[in-house]
Amino acid sequence: ESFKDNKILFSIGFSKEYEAPQNKESLLGKIISIDKKSKNHELISYGHRNPQGLYYSKKFDLIINTEHGPKGGDEINLNFLKNNELANFGWPISSYGAPYPGEEQIFEKRGWFRKSHDDSGFIEPVKHYTPSIGISELAVLPGDLNSNGEKRLFVSSLRASSVYVIKLNDKLNKILDEDRIYFPEHRIRDIDYDNENNVFFLLFEFTPSIGILKAS
Repeated sequence: ESFKDNKILFSIGFSKEYEAPQNKESLLGKIISIDKKSKNHELISYGHRNPQGLYYSKKFDLIINTEHGPKGGDEINLNFLKNNELANFGWPISSYGAPYPGEEQIFEKRGWFRKSHDDSGFIEPVKHYTPSIGISELAVLPGDLNSNGEKRLFVSSLRASSVYVIKLNDKLNKILDEDRIYFPEHRIRDIDYDNENNVFFLLFEFTPSIGILKAS
């Protein structure tokens, strides 16, 4: 994802290294920036499980990411960079999901899988899904989260075969309304907006094929 100051954003999953996402010396479970000229990287946020979608809003100096939870607990996370703090999103200490079979002892032994992120000093997801929707990419309409006076996210999913439309308040910290557009028997791997034709292109995984969704 394009970022500021001639940089790009890059996300990295935790690769089942359970201690790594909270270890700043590891790149696992992180979102980083990479300078396209110098190739140097910088840590942007940590405590991620498996980030899927990334969007940077220049207007709000904000990174939005979608993220696979474990058994439940898929997340949409907001990182307001103006706070000048290294954002920690809590994985694997906090999650609204549950361990997969065989993982229970790993987390119980450490006292992990606390539901509240905020109580443990982490950033709460603006939205979490349990059961999991198989969250994938996200897209926005032109206007940088401010299309026709409404701040909306369009989030695709694999398991739920849907695009979720999420309307946020002006401060981007509360969901005002939600809608769901269902595509039976289609896992949606990717979503992107085409400004010229005012449509979303959806990448269906099973077929494979491309769906077209008229933007409104």
